Amino acid sequence: MAMGNLSFFMDFLFGIIALGTFVILYIKYKYSYWQRRGVPTLPNIHWLFGNVKDIIKQEKPPAFVIGELYKQASESDDILGIYILQKPFLLVRNPELIKQILVKDFNYFQDRYFTARSPHDEIGSSSLFTIRNPKWKQLRTKITPVFTSGKLKKAFHLITATAESMNKYLEDQFSDGKKTVTIPMRDIALKYTTDIISSIAFGIEVNSFDPEKVKFFNEAQKGLTMTFKRAMQFTIAFFFPTISSFIGSQMLGESTNYFRKVFWESMDAREMNKIKRGDLIDSLIELKNGEQETEFKFEGDALVGQSAIFFVAGRESSVTTITMTLYQLAKHPEYQKRARNEIREILKEHGMTYESYQKMKYLHQITSEILRMYPPAPLLDRIANQDYKIPGTKVVIEKGTPVYVPLGGLHYDAKYHPDPHSFNPDRFSEENKDKIVPFSYMPFGEGPRACIASRLGLMQSSMGLITILKDYEVSLDPTYKGGLDVRNIFLAPEEGFRLNLTKLVE
Repeated sequence: MAMGNLSFFMDFLFGIIALGTFVILYIKYKYSYWQRRGVPTLPNIHWLFGNVKDIIKQEKPPAFVIGELYKQASESDDILGIYILQKPFLLVRNPELIKQILVKDFNYFQDRYFTARSPHDEIGSSSLFTIRNPKWKQLRTKITPVFTSGKLKKAFHLITATAESMNKYLEDQFSDGKKTVTIPMRDIALKYTTDIISSIAFGIEVNSFDPEKVKFFNEAQKGLTMTFKRAMQFTIAFFFPTISSFIGSQMLGESTNYFRKVFWESMDAREMNKIKRGDLIDSLIELKNGEQETEFKFEGDALVGQSAIFFVAGRESSVTTITMTLYQLAKHPEYQKRARNEIREILKEHGMTYESYQKMKYLHQITSEILRMYPPAPLLDRIANQDYKIPGTKVVIEKGTPVYVPLGGLHYDAKYHPDPHSFNPDRFSEENKDKIVPFSYMPFGEGPRACIASRLGLMQSSMGLITILKDYEVSLDPTYKGGLDVRNIFLAPEEGFRLNLTKLVE
């Protein structure tokens, strides 16, 4: 009996050792993927998390963690192989190769990696941001006319009206005679951008600064606030989109049905009244009633998805630009004063017009520098749709391999942007901007899948800044250290982000 027990124990122990050996060899094999292909990698790969243990620790925004990996590579390496968990990803570090992938050889990299369709979220999976080619090309072609120069000029008047509502709200904060007030700047920027994007994307007018008209804003907050659960869903969707299709996440969160109802009420009312505003809803009505092509049907949630992605992306990206611009100007009052002098001088001469906005060159330098330091979408992602041999090398990117351009690394590479951690708007002056290496600065992406609404986003951000800077001096709240949301795959100010405003006396 004892011999039998010993034999069983030895067999069990041998089985455990064999299984452990197999697991170790399997993990080593998985983590030799890039080495076997002659691609440089980094040491100290965690057996489970790969190169992204710091993302799990939530000490930095995930995209900046990827940016740190970019910086750890040898200066001569054009590419770097990394592992997220045990899946291989390729980071591209050379601007010429980035241009090759995003533009010249776009036919190999037509789709974003963040594109998995989800049976739980037709709205999210059919949007212009996530949809795959050839449906993407058809959709992009149809929606592009919404963002012509003529349409932007019309949108300018809507933006100025919203800016005036924000200005009135700020003035009310000083009604008790205080000279300086601590302002929850993230919340202010959210209300401002919500009003603008809701009008363009959903065709409705709301005033989030009016306590009696905050239902739309509150629903947006309920559905889009970055909770821990939502942050995990976004992270999984970005790094492992095939898994995200099984977890039931929705781009509009708990407010999906509310936004769907608002969209169709707007569409139906617009069709019935035959009113045109030159916004996205007008274009979607034309697409719905036009000849339907076989690749993409403009119907149901596929239509809602286009309004939804412009609302989500346009709202959050501008909030980041506005808040971080004010934060840096509060830290650098000399730049703030120069920007204010330009704004006031141009407004005094020309008034608040579209042409005045275009003349504010120093303000544009400031926002360009902010977009270098805080690109709202700091990872440009593509996926190889067929095997691709990198020109001039023997390296083959296999079909299905995710490719990242980490702006959190590229925008902070001293080789392209000297003293990269310093806020310096003069990088983008008339004398210096032509010195910037092409494809080393891409806050809106490049190539056919670059952001379609970049000019609109810049305009609404700049108009919000103009409205604040012309009347207020911005300073840091000594009790608060401004920071970024470490849970968010996109760059965003943390909740509670605040600054001090001092009303200026004429």
